[in-house]
Amino acid sequence: MKSILLLTDFSKSATNAIHYAMRFFESETCVFHIMNIHKAGTFISDDLMTSPTQNIYESFTKVPKEKLNAIVEDLKATYKNPNHTFEVSVDFDVFTDAVNQAIKNKAIDYVVMGSNGATGAIEVVFGSNTINVIRQVICKTLVVPKDYTFKPITHFLLPLQFDDVIDTEQLNVINDFTKHYNLKLHVLRVCKNNESTHYVTTDQNILKTYDCNYLVEQDTTFYQAVTNYLKTHTIDMTGLIVHDKSFIKRLFTQSPTIELSKVIKVPLMIFHHEKH
Repeated sequence: MKSILLLTDFSKSATNAIHYAMRFFESETCVFHIMNIHKAGTFISDDLMTSPTQNIYESFTKVPKEKLNAIVEDLKATYKNPNHTFEVSVDFDVFTDAVNQAIKNKAIDYVVMGSNGATGAIEVVFGSNTINVIRQVICKTLVVPKDYTFKPITHFLLPLQFDDVIDTEQLNVINDFTKHYNLKLHVLRVCKNNESTHYVTTDQNILKTYDCNYLVEQDTTFYQAVTNYLKTHTIDMTGLIVHDKSFIKRLFTQSPTIELSKVIKVPLMIFHHEKH
């Protein structure tokens, strides 16, 4: 049984990501933990005065819990999946602290959340909470673009920056993921021309036992290479490895911010380097 953490702020983007998760994991036995997180500083005296007979926690959580339970009832009625069960929770904490605590306490396998999909600054493209989860939460995380409609997934792209080195253990995790969901793996190596031989040889040695399409792009930015690949290939999901270098810096350095949304036009699966 898989344990999936669904994060929601009750926005359209978050709701869309939850529905995507229902379809993506529809053939799996899962318990979905739907969680709403508030900053601890949002406690205000007016909230307490509305329900003087209730304890503080109940006063703060009543409305969001009602919303979460309404989401669960909608999901049960819409999908009628006997293999899916649901739990709801509300937490008041630093966002990533709440997520990490839930991952530990509930043995979470995947985190699922939405991006708002807007153009402009990185925080606007993804939302600051999404950025912080990508950077600080060590768990496989599925980020679903706003308004993205689920379709059967067959092709999965793993792009590698010019100085990315993947080890066998890490590749096994990714390969297990693609095999489990019957996805064709594409590996895109982006490298500088004078450094291509070493990285390509290393890639070929480690990938020789894996069934994948392998392509090398030279003398271009990581952003541009990924964008071009998405234009010329049918890709249903993109994977990225977060390790010592900032995910955001690696993906968007030298990219025009007005074009950022093109890179995340398909769902994004975040994997973390074991030494992150």
